[in-house]
Amino acid sequence: MFLLSWAASNPAVAGCSDKRSPGMDWSGCKKTHKMLDDSNFSGSRFNNTNLSRSTLNGSNFEGASMVKANMARAKARGSRFVDADMTKSVGYRAVFDGATLEKTNLTKSEYFRASFRDSIITDTDWSKSELGRVDFSSAQLDGVSFQFSNVSRVIFNDAKLTDVDFRGAYTYRTRFENVDLRKVSHLSQLQLKLSCGNKTTQLPEGRSMPDNWPCEE
Repeated sequence: MFLLSWAASNPAVAGCSDKRSPGMDWSGCKKTHKMLDDSNFSGSRFNNTNLSRSTLNGSNFEGASMVKANMARAKARGSRFVDADMTKSVGYRAVFDGATLEKTNLTKSEYFRASFRDSIITDTDWSKSELGRVDFSSAQLDGVSFQFSNVSRVIFNDAKLTDVDFRGAYTYRTRFENVDLRKVSHLSQLQLKLSCGNKTTQLPEGRSMPDNWPCEE
């Protein structure tokens, strides 16, 4: 009787052995080094879950709650994160190449050295986050907020940026080579001077190419 009542009062722990399925709850569970490719995790809960070094390629996280989830060195190539809550999540060196992030909350998250190459990211809040050295090469970003985030040494080369907000973002050595910046907002002349671009970088109205462009390697 005691064990039954304890399990009922601790659903996150009790659900750790549950098979992957939509709407499940793996909150607080350790799911490291797992092969979870092509899974349907829609509406599931991964709050405080340790998913580090697991493979999640081609999986569906629509409506998932992943607050404070640890995705360090995880791989989620081609996965879908739509209406997902990833507040304060961590993804050091994680790989999200070709992933779709739509209407997702990533505020106060940490994705240092993660890769989002060729990804599609729309209507997403990525403010107050640590994104140093993230690779967004050839990605499509539309309606994304990087307000007050660290985007130093982030690679935006050949990415398409539309309605991307850089208000208060730290742009030291941020790579804007071959990028059209005419549709971004709140990108100051000082932020451009701290960043790196080239002659093909198209600047917002009222901004000019800094004297230190292109940056020395």
